[in-house]
Amino acid sequence: EKQRWFAFSFIGSILWIAFYSYLMVWWASLTGDTVGIPNEVMGLTFLAAGTSIPDLITSVLVARKGFGDMAVSSSIGSNIFDVAMGLPLPWFLATMIFGPVQVNSSGMACSIVLLFLM
Repeated sequence: EKQRWFAFSFIGSILWIAFYSYLMVWWASLTGDTVGIPNEVMGLTFLAAGTSIPDLITSVLVARKGFGDMAVSSSIGSNIFDVAMGLPLPWFLATMIFGPVQVNSSGMACSIVLLFLM
């Protein structure tokens, strides 16, 4: 009976995630400004580690149940989803609403090399 509401439930979940993600970035930015830590450092260390911990916990729990392949695919799949949807969709929406998004690409080559090395 409740299966017909799956689309509404999924969209609602995405909206809640977007809302809390916005708050998380805003609070991290305020905390970094207060303590004197640049936004780049806050994003690359604290926010990245904080968002990876739930993936780690679920991967460990699934691996302990004997499903190691699910643990690996979960960690890879979440990163692919982040890169394929988490970055381009907000940029696309911001471009449609506010115009072109200014992106600082200094250090991009180093980041790409490190990504492939990992």
